[in-house]
Amino acid sequence: MAAGKRGWRSGRRSVATRSVRMTRHLIVCEGKETEPRYFESLRSSLTATDGRKVAVVVRGSGKHTLGLLEYAEEVCRYAPDPFDHVWLVFDKDDFPADEFDRVERECAAASDSACTFHALWSNPCFEIWPLLHLRYTTAPMDATACQKALADSLARGFGADYRKNMGGLFALIEPMRQDAEANAARLARHHEEIGNVRPSTMNPGTRIADIFEELGPYLGEVGN
Repeated sequence: MAAGKRGWRSGRRSVATRSVRMTRHLIVCEGKETEPRYFESLRSSLTATDGRKVAVVVRGSGKHTLGLLEYAEEVCRYAPDPFDHVWLVFDKDDFPADEFDRVERECAAASDSACTFHALWSNPCFEIWPLLHLRYTTAPMDATACQKALADSLARGFGADYRKNMGGLFALIEPMRQDAEANAARLARHHEEIGNVRPSTMNPGTRIADIFEELGPYLGEVGN
């Protein structure tokens, strides 16, 4: 996201700030299986009061990434209460590079003082985020290879059988989230050092960690 839109981030909050009123969040997922299950489990790990401030919806059109932003804006337009943050969750997959890269710019343009839009992209796919909980890698890969790497790591580490509609993934890997956040930041530095400045060239890479800067301090016991 453009640098001018990053001012709301002030680093990880301390435990003491959990008493601050949690803002309202809309999470819009392009994927129909893994991502919605993961974020629904995140929402469930919040208190009942805070959980009601988070809405997870599935777009799942697969047509184009910018359609996700258009859909999110429509949801915001008709929502009974305004959202403070809107998170778009989408993968590189086979989308054209220029279109994939545009989403960050369009999110910055759509943001204002009342609501911030965030592009939570993953390249090549969402599975790079849970994989970073388990190990660090800079090896470029396609979605199939990324999903296999995650399946292999989950099998070795937990004896778990990964599949696209896997339940309990959030609860399983949440204890290693700080490792994932550190690995994601390390990956971003790696790409910057070699001149990869566009999301479409940052393979592997992800911005999923960004949402935990806002919601992380409010998470309690994880659920399935």
